[in-house]
Amino acid sequence: MPNGGSDCCGTCWFNRSLEGRRGGSNFNRDIPSHCEIRDLDIPNPFYTYCANHPYHRPGRDQIPIGPVFVHRDVMPKETAAKHKDSSSSEPQRMRWHNSPDTEEIRQHLLGLVRLPATHIDEGYHFHTHPSWTAALLQLLEWRDERLLPTLEEVSQHPSMVGHSAEIEETMRLVRKRLED
Repeated sequence: MPNGGSDCCGTCWFNRSLEGRRGGSNFNRDIPSHCEIRDLDIPNPFYTYCANHPYHRPGRDQIPIGPVFVHRDVMPKETAAKHKDSSSSEPQRMRWHNSPDTEEIRQHLLGLVRLPATHIDEGYHFHTHPSWTAALLQLLEWRDERLLPTLEEVSQHPSMVGHSAEIEETMRLVRKRLED
């Protein structure tokens, strides 16, 4: 079995098995793995991932960001065929469970997109997107029409002056995707 990455549910403080702490050394095999913020049982915690992991959201962000992924080697083949996901940055991680969709979650994701500089990950991006990108992709998947005005707002922020070309390109891609 390959190493699935240390940004997994088996090291996440939202996994009931870790009793509010982070790190694999805190994992308690006597407590079934269950994601407290998604209300989701986790059958393979060391091969299951999301953007809320402490490496991605060190501020203990309790509102779900994007889908849950599993390592392709632990996903049953019949399930893998149904859940193939092109938004995952690496083919070894496949979408397993969609993000819950509520207005509170959408507002939170818009907030992540709105102020990217204040939502910095710890820098673990080997097999996943930064949380800002995960938020943008989730809103795009939901075809939330507030995404473009939010990106326009970002482009006007003084801290984004040196990033106007990237923001314009992102807005172009979002417009194209929303039109499809």
